[in-house]
Amino acid sequence: MVETLAIRSSIGAATDEAASDADQATIARAPDESSPIAPHGTFGQHLEEIRPRSGFRQVWLIGFLAIGLLSIVAWGVYHRHQSRAAAYTLRLGIGPVRVLGDAAPGDIGDAFQLELSDAISKLPRVQVPAAKAFANSNVLDIPRISRELNLDDLLLGTIVKQDDHFDLRFELVRTADATHVASFEYSGLKKDLPAICNRLQQDVFHYLQSGTSVLQTIKGSTNDAQAYDLYLRGIYHRMERDPDSLKQSLTEFHQAIDRDPNFAAAYAGMATAYLELSIFDSNPRDGLLNKSKSFAQQSVKLDPLLAEGHAVLGSMSYKLDRDFASGESELRTAIRLDPTQAAYRDWLSVLLVEEGRFDEALEQLNLAKTGAPFLPSVFATEGLVATYARRDATAIAAARKYVSLLPDLPFAHNTLAWVYFETLHYKEGIDEWRQMAMLQHDSARVQLENRGMDVLKTKGIRAYARLRLDAIDKKQATAQFNDFMPAEWYACAGDRDRAIAELEKLEPSQDSFMLHVGVDPLFDSLHGDARFLSLLSRARVMVPPALQNVNSHLCE
Repeated sequence: MVETLAIRSSIGAATDEAASDADQATIARAPDESSPIAPHGTFGQHLEEIRPRSGFRQVWLIGFLAIGLLSIVAWGVYHRHQSRAAAYTLRLGIGPVRVLGDAAPGDIGDAFQLELSDAISKLPRVQVPAAKAFANSNVLDIPRISRELNLDDLLLGTIVKQDDHFDLRFELVRTADATHVASFEYSGLKKDLPAICNRLQQDVFHYLQSGTSVLQTIKGSTNDAQAYDLYLRGIYHRMERDPDSLKQSLTEFHQAIDRDPNFAAAYAGMATAYLELSIFDSNPRDGLLNKSKSFAQQSVKLDPLLAEGHAVLGSMSYKLDRDFASGESELRTAIRLDPTQAAYRDWLSVLLVEEGRFDEALEQLNLAKTGAPFLPSVFATEGLVATYARRDATAIAAARKYVSLLPDLPFAHNTLAWVYFETLHYKEGIDEWRQMAMLQHDSARVQLENRGMDVLKTKGIRAYARLRLDAIDKKQATAQFNDFMPAEWYACAGDRDRAIAELEKLEPSQDSFMLHVGVDPLFDSLHGDARFLSLLSRARVMVPPALQNVNSHLCE
């Protein structure tokens, strides 16, 4: 959990309505009427008194014309004022982030600056110059930077590392006169840095919108400040990547849409949340993927240039429709529209590995890590992608990194367990499944893995597989449903016929589990079976040529 310290400022204090909840950092700066984000005009107009010359009819006519003229003038002034306000865009620079403290890795500052630049650039009516624009610049020379980059404000940051703890302090400075206007302070562990970046985005948004009631509807955004606040909350909870948090994010995205039915980014947020929730529930009958596709289509309909909508549609194209070509095209469109988002390369890598394009898949993940070196989901995907690519050392290193970033996330330990298991490190895999169960307070699963370790040591891996199958039959300790797919454990137990029979049950419903069957090492022993190959053909997937003669000898 990110620990958010109180925000301090030397200029007054004000509380923004949308940021008044206990979990939001307090914004301590009164709106500055001279602030460039809130240009103001004057509606008052002085009109000379119109005196009647003769007759009631003339008075009436002149009065009517005067009212018409007044209306036209007032409308013109109002329209010009609104046009100026709507046309204004704040140029906010994200300066280099200094890293101090004991053995602080220098790349943390650069990586955080890039992630923050990307996050802040998504705020409505804010333009962020490229981070590289600050290369070799003295960030303290604010007037010079302001002139060169035409900035309105500058966000300066420092990260202080103490053991495993990180303290972050950011200062918002008005560039015209180098005046401090607001401070934002946070504290957390290395694994919390992505969440802190997201929280800082929210806090900057609250500060900026506290000075103006007008927001620009660009990049799928909204003119409703409360809707945007709900949207940011949804993004924050979605980052935690567990079922309860994802459901909370869906609620917040839905509330944002209720306030503004044309909020394209909120529809895209819903689409992504349903996509990520489907990881924990791949049952087609629950319709999570169809819901994801529907919300993605609506987001793109509202804003055809919204990258996230295209990315989700790309995933849906191959997950639901088995249209890999269309899926790849949509995902590459998303990357072209917003190359800063590591998640889109993450999703593209999964498509590529399921087609057997292993080198391309791993290259996409390397590019994702370059832009987001601390994003846990990239390492989670790399662990599984490298496992399917038979790059065992890469898979293990990536999955371990995932756990190091999120040591208290059960799903991280589950990912590492599967990577260990499918790279023939059975004992280590069982240990990680036990650790996952302990974090979930699942005593039945802990007992199952304790028995499993004893069975593995005394009777071997196929006896462990039969223990899993017995748990499935009795419906005991199977809360983590994706650890108990019968086809996998029949294959591990050496029962080829039952494994194929279970896969046959999944094929008619186009279960997304079938997508990786052709590359999963657990099914290597079936590659020569005509029934298996026919089944994959009907499911519109295949064993890639590079794996047709490969046998990992898993579970032997």
